[in-house]
Amino acid sequence: MSIKTAIIPAAGLGTRMLPFSKEVPKEMLPLVIRRGRDVLVVPVLHYIFDALFEAGVRKFYFVVGRGKRVIEDYFTPDKGFVEYLEKKGKHRLAEILNDFYEKLDMCDVLMVNQPEPKGFGDAVLRTEPFMIDNVFIVHAGDDIIYPDHAQEITRLIKHYEKYSPKALFLYDTSPYPERYGVIIGDDRQGYLEVYDIVEKPSKPPSNNVVVAVYIFDKDIYDALTRTKPVSGEHQLTDAIRYLLKRGETIHALKVTGKRLDLGTPDNYLEALRYIVGNIGGKD
Repeated sequence: MSIKTAIIPAAGLGTRMLPFSKEVPKEMLPLVIRRGRDVLVVPVLHYIFDALFEAGVRKFYFVVGRGKRVIEDYFTPDKGFVEYLEKKGKHRLAEILNDFYEKLDMCDVLMVNQPEPKGFGDAVLRTEPFMIDNVFIVHAGDDIIYPDHAQEITRLIKHYEKYSPKALFLYDTSPYPERYGVIIGDDRQGYLEVYDIVEKPSKPPSNNVVVAVYIFDKDIYDALTRTKPVSGEHQLTDAIRYLLKRGETIHALKVTGKRLDLGTPDNYLEALRYIVGNIGGKD
């Protein structure tokens, strides 16, 4: 089995990243990375796209909302600008941009609208009418693994192909588990078999936290429909708990690189320091 599809929710308001995120989505925050001999500035979503592409993904469902049109523009090839760079003698920059556009030409990219920011779970559920594959990746727009994000996604896919759990996601340990989804599970020598997951608990039952890169099959849509909140945000965590209560098998695979959470100013600054401090390593 080869997983070719990814959902990337990117419609949240990003209030923790204000005032920047008032007009520019937090998922478009810049990263400074090395690609071969080049040091480049790329948005977070570009970094994630490249990693998913390297792992074999060719269908992308971006969930966007009001104020997120810059994402649609960025992931629409602008060959005229490449020609402009060539005419100005900026051949290397033209080559870099054209390489990105060639990848986009090899992919199907769909922008799905989420009119109101009703949570991560709601964003995923909005892709149901358009989803043509039975198994797919769900990838948050502010969680990355450094230095080799593609390797982590590939590990996740290979684990899914070997064990076929109902759901699978990455996890890491954190000194501040109360900020994340926290999992409880049994160590199966290389992965955790999950038997509970709690969203931002005041008293965390463990320090194992979800890294928001998942693999689901279409049953996640039924679980999301059955766990719609009466009010407030629709959490993906609730749907995962529903699957667990139904007796489904869910696994979590520990990251091998450095997990960088880009969702708050402090975390983003820490991530930039880490990346710049390791810029000479593999990207």
